[in-house]
Formats: sequence, structure tokens, C-alpha cells
Amino acid sequence: MPFSASEQYQAVVIQISGKFLGSIEGPAFKTEVERLRDAGKKRVVIDLSKADFLDSSGIGALIGALTTMRKADGDVKLSGMKDRVKNLFLLTRLLGPVFDDYDTIEEAVASFA
Repeated sequence: MPFSASEQYQAVVIQISGKFLGSIEGPAFKTEVERLRDAGKKRVVIDLSKADFLDSSGIGALIGALTTMRKADGDVKLSGMKDRVKNLFLLTRLLGPVFDDYDTIEEAVASFA
């Protein structure tokens, strides 16, 4: 499984590693996000520092997570994007209007305040 979740810094950090293909990992990722929401966790940071590649359905899974959390009065922040992944988010115009991106997990968590 190319993602794992842990509680850190009064938020849940989901670390994505390697290739994140939404068609393969998307259903398990969606289930995990819904589990977090149902447990009352509303602050989620998705750490992409170890992600090498996301396909379009992987980005769709991240958008789905954002939508799920915002409907529950929560939010999702992105952190640690490598240039290759960041360029994908810039090309799709998702950084800024949709997702906030931070260099570190700590900066992303601090932005919830």
C-alpha cells in the first residue's frame, strides 16, 4: 500500500510513497479518509515528499479527500511536493484555488490555526 496514516502534531498525516495510482489505491484511500472523518478527524495533511508519481485518478482521489473533509468542516493540506509532482498540480491549476501546499508537515499543520 503506497500510503499510511498517522496522527502527528494534532492532525492526521497521510504519507504517500512511490507511485499513487487512483485506479488501484483510490478505493482504499477513500475508505481511509472516510474512516478518519467518521472518527472526527478534520485536519489532514497529505505528505507527498516520498511520492514519485500521481496519475489523474490519483489526483482525483486527493480532490475526493478534500471534498469529504470540507463537507465535514475540515480541510486537507499538501506538503513536501517534489518538483515533478508539483508541476502536475500547477499544470492542472489545483495549487492555490483548490489545494494549499507547504514545504513541511509542520508548516501545513500550523496553517490550520
